[in-house]
Amino acid sequence: MRIKKGDKIEEIVLPRHDGTPFKLSETKGKKVLLTFYRIAGCSFCNLRINELQKRFSEFGDNFTHVGIFHSPVDNLGKYMNKHGDLPFTILADEEFTYFKKHNIQRSFLKLLAATILKAHKIFPAMVKGYIPLSIKGHFDIAVTDILINEDGVVEDVYYAKSDVADHFTFDRVREFSLS
Repeated sequence: MRIKKGDKIEEIVLPRHDGTPFKLSETKGKKVLLTFYRIAGCSFCNLRINELQKRFSEFGDNFTHVGIFHSPVDNLGKYMNKHGDLPFTILADEEFTYFKKHNIQRSFLKLLAATILKAHKIFPAMVKGYIPLSIKGHFDIAVTDILINEDGVVEDVYYAKSDVADHFTFDRVREFSLS
């Protein structure tokens, strides 16, 4: 079932990119940006992680980000370690369990659109080492951003519209985090 405004997200239990266990309930009392990304080496996804990491202080103290990748833990760790210490949580859903549960879309057409419309972003990502050398997961996942309030209730959802790398704007996330 697709997630919608007003929903309460059921518990998510997955390993972090370092292999340690995580439960979404650990974020209770905080505002959360929950993102379903693509694969660990996705250039677009790693650029988004990079942006969130660099600007994380703009979100305030009562906010966190939880990102879920369709990737095995070891592969995800390899790519996330390129970012250094992350101030938020990155998870591996190797079995695609939560992607299926929440009907996260797969779309070859949106993948093609991102490749064409956002090609200019691929080169800076490659310079930073965000190159999908080992594709372990579905490459055609259309990312989904979910804003969850302190009570665990979904305040807003953004299913990628134009292409697979289509997110809430940074300003929208910051507005939510500080409201």
